Amino acid sequence: MSAAGGLATLDDANLPEVLAGAWGALVLTKSGCGACTAYQAELEALLGRGELAGVALGKLVLDRPGTAGFKRANPWLVEEVRALPYTVLYRNGERVDGFAASKAAFLQERLLRAGLPGATGRYPSARTAPASAIQS
Repeated sequence: MSAAGGLATLDDANLPEVLAGAWGALVLTKSGCGACTAYQAELEALLGRGELAGVALGKLVLDRPGTAGFKRANPWLVEEVRALPYTVLYRNGERVDGFAASKAAFLQERLLRAGLPGATGRYPSARTAPASAIQS
């Protein structure tokens, strides 16, 4: 899932559209995160070139209403997410990978490692912005 003109903004109601697909990438962000905005722009460029075909892609803005259910259902967020943007990969509804990175090429590499057919990638350096505590 991706919205016309950009990544789909998800909430607890429409989140299953990304999580339940054969391949899904959920980008965790928050309002005012400059690194998140830059990462989103790179992802949108990849989408525009068709380089993320086969991946349901969306973002969850953690400091907006409608995300409490996801945060409560995923207690690993508090321990694992130390920087944003943080991308979570899902395959057939199961979480298979998660990483903090603000370069779209890193997502491509992780999809390649996870086994997405037709994925391409390389090993870029990752820059991340600090995340404040994630609370429900």
